[in-house]
Amino acid sequence: MAIAAIGGRIFGGLNREVHTNMDTELEGFLNSLGEAERAGGRVLHELTDQAQSLELRELLRKVGHDEGYYAGELAAHVRRLGGMPSTKTGDFVEKVRAVGHFKDKLELLNRGQRWVVRKIGEQVGTITDARLQAFLRVMADGHDVNIGALDNALAEGKL
Repeated sequence: MAIAAIGGRIFGGLNREVHTNMDTELEGFLNSLGEAERAGGRVLHELTDQAQSLELRELLRKVGHDEGYYAGELAAHVRRLGGMPSTKTGDFVEKVRAVGHFKDKLELLNRGQRWVVRKIGEQVGTITDARLQAFLRVMADGHDVNIGALDNALAEGKL
């Protein structure tokens, strides 16, 4: 990847490195994750309104917040590495909407969360950018925590 130094007097003394060429495979991977995170956030917003348990509502709000954070950070990494972030939302929203029962929607949500963790695990070792690699590891860990919390809520019947 080519790196261009930008800064000096033009930006008031800021010296930042900006990558000018991004690997298209990495860009596609990060954008697919971002699209999935946006879809997850939309799903969580819809499911929060359907939850009867106040505790589950709070959990779903928290997980939805995480999804929005991850989507934003993925886009920031794509920009930082010289790519163009996708603004699309994944098709997961329609998949969840097509499921009839609330509990089944939550279970599908967790399968989607596990998909994200698996995809990160498959790619993280190939990523050479240390900041991005660290972010993706934290993102996967955050998803694992959220999966466990939702699994616990489902096992306790908090719908």
